Amino acid sequence: MATIKSGIPGLDTLFEPNEFPKGRQILVTGPPGSGKTVFGLQFLLNGALHYEEPGIFVSFDDLPRHIRADMFSFGWNIQQLEKEFNPPLITLVDGFSARVGLTTDEKYIIRANVDSLLLVLTEILDETGATRVCIDSLSTLSTIIKDPVQVRKEILTMGAILGEQGCTTLLTAETLARGVEEYSSQGLIRLSYDELSTGEFRRAILVQKMRGFAHEFSWKEFRITADGIKIFPERTVGRGHFK
Repeated sequence: MATIKSGIPGLDTLFEPNEFPKGRQILVTGPPGSGKTVFGLQFLLNGALHYEEPGIFVSFDDLPRHIRADMFSFGWNIQQLEKEFNPPLITLVDGFSARVGLTTDEKYIIRANVDSLLLVLTEILDETGATRVCIDSLSTLSTIIKDPVQVRKEILTMGAILGEQGCTTLLTAETLARGVEEYSSQGLIRLSYDELSTGEFRRAILVQKMRGFAHEFSWKEFRITADGIKIFPERTVGRGHFK
């Protein structure tokens, strides 16, 4: 099976042979504040900076300028990767403004439907040769389409098209949003957190499903540091640890 380096410290060791699945469509779920957006952008940025894999980030939940500002707190200069390279190493797509009725001067805009998303993604893939994609979030996208059967069809179509292009795609989603796990794709990664008896919170990650790949099947601790997400594969956590 084809693999890549994710660039997220500790993540690849959860798989055999210590590398991340390539060319798959993977759902990353978790409650608000669990780190889904950071996870997706870190995956894209490290791919672009260290492994010559340009990335595309589609934002349905926030303005791209907010994404750029928030990620700068980790030292990630997204705008530099957009503007100072030809083709750009990172491309941000605005799926938020049209949905809420705002004007935007972003180059790439999604008109609140899956057909628009696929057209824009195809255009960017042709221009940049991107091989990593993150769509944030599937929960918001699925609310645009009222029929759950149609949602499943569109997600599977998108996965097939991007997979044929050699893309590794992360789809973020709120936990249990419209049963999204049921039509997710080839992989499912869960992010979570729980309160300890001290009042502190501990974060944990679980690779619940990854078709065709052997992987750890237990909750592992992770932290969001000043440099982004760091996973500790040696630290198994669960009900017995969340006290």
